[in-house]
Amino acid sequence: MTEEELEIAAIKHERRRNTFTAEGLSNADAWELADKMMERDQDPQDDRRLCFECKKYDTVYKTCPMIVDKKGIHQRPLRFTLQRCDWFDLKGKK
Repeated sequence: MTEEELEIAAIKHERRRNTFTAEGLSNADAWELADKMMERDQDPQDDRRLCFECKKYDTVYKTCPMIVDKKGIHQRPLRFTLQRCDWFDLKGKK
């Protein structure tokens, strides 16, 4: 990585950590998750995502409209788990 790429990666890592701690993760867990995301970002074959990265994720109610139980009630997704999702739609993508 170039020095500029390292700076961008460090800024992204810090932004992610701050988001995760604001959402309730401990500092250690936020750091670990941000590290995992950095590894994921560097691997073009890794298509796992976090719910936070999806347009569909409702940040107010912390639910996903695509995840419903048998009664049709929206469920809370695994917000801090890297996972594959058939309904994923990247925020900021046009």
